[in-house]
Amino acid sequence: MSAAGRHPGRAYGPGFQTAGAAVEFEVSGFGLRVVTADAPDGTPRWSEITVRKGGFNDAQVMLEWQGRAGSYALVVSDAAAVAALRAQLAQSAPEKARLRGTGHLGADARTRRWSHLMVWATLLPIVLPIVLLVLLLAEHDRIAAWAVSHVPVAQERKLGEAVFAQAKARLRLVDGPPQAMVREIGARLTRGSPYAYEFHVAEDATVNAFAMPGGFIVVHTGLLALAGSAEEVAGVLAHEVQHVERRHSLKAMVKSAGLMVTVSLLFGDLGGLVSVGQDLIGLKFSRDHESEADAEGLKMLVAAGIRPQGMRDFFRRMSEQEKLDLGWLSSHPASETRFAAMDAALKAMPAAAVDAPALPYDYAAIKAALPAATKPAPPPREHTK
Repeated sequence: MSAAGRHPGRAYGPGFQTAGAAVEFEVSGFGLRVVTADAPDGTPRWSEITVRKGGFNDAQVMLEWQGRAGSYALVVSDAAAVAALRAQLAQSAPEKARLRGTGHLGADARTRRWSHLMVWATLLPIVLPIVLLVLLLAEHDRIAAWAVSHVPVAQERKLGEAVFAQAKARLRLVDGPPQAMVREIGARLTRGSPYAYEFHVAEDATVNAFAMPGGFIVVHTGLLALAGSAEEVAGVLAHEVQHVERRHSLKAMVKSAGLMVTVSLLFGDLGGLVSVGQDLIGLKFSRDHESEADAEGLKMLVAAGIRPQGMRDFFRRMSEQEKLDLGWLSSHPASETRFAAMDAALKAMPAAAVDAPALPYDYAAIKAALPAATKPAPPPREHTK
């Protein structure tokens, strides 16, 4: 039990342990007296003491003063002692009782600020990554587009080389008249481009063509077998070239790769995209990207002096073959809207652009040079009763 008029507290400062020492104290109209054997630094007056509240729910009271040997503090946690201290302050030092708040002892704004800072310091390492993840997921497409726009062409080329090296192991590349024609038309279309294009023909019966970042374009022999003219092949090539020029292929890879690869791309690391290259054949472009490749592909054909009707004609041919579930159609869906847009664009072109000279290829001979096994199968016949 404490002696009459004495209350328990914990004192800090010169002469006390670093972790504080349990003491008793007395209050009077004059001030505060810490009851110890040597009565450190005398008895401070109320005018010399700073009174603050602290602890959980502001249940403690802290008294601070400057003595001869240094700074002292007394923390009062006992409810009865706090009540006695408040009563004495209200009588002897009302200005202290009204300090920083309402009632007997107001909330200490600085203590609250420090408490809030400590809470945030504890929660921030947990909350911040979650907030950043939510923001990244919400803005993934926009962030990916920004990151792709800052990839140098030379770096994109290295990515394309790595992806093509992997794809090449699964492709049966062929030479001969079909490959020569595709390479020559491709070179004509891409003259002046910042990309160093490579055009290849792969022996594969599926009707397909795909573009890899950096300028690698592959056409299946099945597509060449279905096409009706060199101009139709040129339309396919122009469309695929625009996927490279507009970086649609790179954007589709980044989107397919996911958030972590996008974050790596922000720091210039394209390594995570190489594995996605295996799926380039099946990557789908957005409707906006397809429309852009159509429109810009038509312009590219005109600039190269190639009849642009070939692109529209091949898309129409593909639409008629939908029941075959052809590969290129699945990733480049045909629609009447796209045909209408191409027709409108063609009608708006000068007659000289639309009536360009025919390409100097005997397309019948080109098709005859294709492996017989690569020609697409005819549509299945309907059984009748």
